[in-house]
Amino acid sequence: MASAFYASVPSFHTVQRLKNLVEQKSGGAGAAGACRLWVGEHDRYGYGVLRATVAGKRIHFLAHRLAFFLHFLGTKILTDTMNVSHICHNKTCIKVEHLSYEPQSVNNSRKKCLATRECTGHHGYPKCFM
Repeated sequence: MASAFYASVPSFHTVQRLKNLVEQKSGGAGAAGACRLWVGEHDRYGYGVLRATVAGKRIHFLAHRLAFFLHFLGTKILTDTMNVSHICHNKTCIKVEHLSYEPQSVNNSRKKCLATRECTGHHGYPKCFM
């Protein structure tokens, strides 16, 4: 259901309401360079989630994906074939500067960085934060 939302341009009122919900459920901006942590509900994998009613439909959003979408509203349409990846490796982070819109293959290659604690780059995508 969220995929249809990301392919649309929501109303100003909807955007403001969702931005307010994201603000309420995050731990604040924090220190420079630090993660902005989601303090709301989490799914079984540890990712932040937000359930909201939009245009009469109940939608389950991944918090980092929604934060990214709202930040880049009007300039990026999110598709199911691309991931919003955490370059900080923190599943609860919703800080836009810590997120990258990239293919699944790049997202998967970030697992090696986490395992080795070293990032050698991701071919045109941001390096991981270590």
